[in-house]
Amino acid sequence: MSDSDSPPHADYSETERAIFDAALEVFARKGKDGARMQAIADAAGINKAMLHYYFRSKDQLYDEVFGFTMRRFMASFGASLQEAPTFEETLRAFIEGYVDFIRDNEHTMRLMVNENLAGGSVLGDHLRRLKESGAAPPRILAEQIEQAVDQGEIRPVDPDHTVLSVISACLFFFVARPTVEMMHPASDDWASFVEARKEHLFDLMYRGLSPREG
Repeated sequence: MSDSDSPPHADYSETERAIFDAALEVFARKGKDGARMQAIADAAGINKAMLHYYFRSKDQLYDEVFGFTMRRFMASFGASLQEAPTFEETLRAFIEGYVDFIRDNEHTMRLMVNENLAGGSVLGDHLRRLKESGAAPPRILAEQIEQAVDQGEIRPVDPDHTVLSVISACLFFFVARPTVEMMHPASDDWASFVEARKEHLFDLMYRGLSPREG
């Protein structure tokens, strides 16, 4: 069974899963450089010696947390994309799945933002592995875009640029939530705003990709 096919918890003990969840929260708040192994051990409810028994160094733990997070991401909605019979349904499933994942895993979003600001080398390694697997949600969406262009369902567009635009639109309002809440009155009810945002993004993207008359 490949990493992309495995459930995100399959290979880990209960203690390891507790460490990953604790480390994710600490790394998200402090960044890798600011995080301390003692703080992670405390958050996981174990002593520092046990933490080092499982993970010899902070760098090793940080890399493992990214692997765990990427598998969790894949398991959350990758299958629904592969099962969608049309591009329209694939696009909707991607937007809804991506937004739901970020909403339910905001520590993951902060971890990825911090990693990008720090240069993104660890995240880049894991994303390359996902891309090479062919089963990563962004790769599935790009392939569906190519097919939809060939079949005339949408106008000719660059698949990779389009995927980047969709991901950016799904991610930005979480990253900039304080600004969004100041600018958009409806965001006072965040849960309803997120649901409305998903529908708006799908409508905007799908209509924008539709073939142009004349």
